[in-house]
Amino acid sequence: MSIWLWVALCAYLIGVAIEWFRFQPQIKEYDEYSNFPIVWAQKQVVACGYLFKALLWVVDLLVV
Repeated sequence: MSIWLWVALCAYLIGVAIEWFRFQPQIKEYDEYSNFPIVWAQKQVVACGYLFKALLWVVDLLVV
């Protein structure tokens, strides 16, 4: 694998990590009510949605 592919992959993964940490406060809002099963399930769905959004940060960058 060429060095430029490694650089691109590292930059992408750093961007994913930055986006994931940016979404953490919104995910933590559900911790107060996490003893209810429906809220726990909703938190998992929201976390998966934010992870998917973090993985697609490049698309947001190119579209906007």
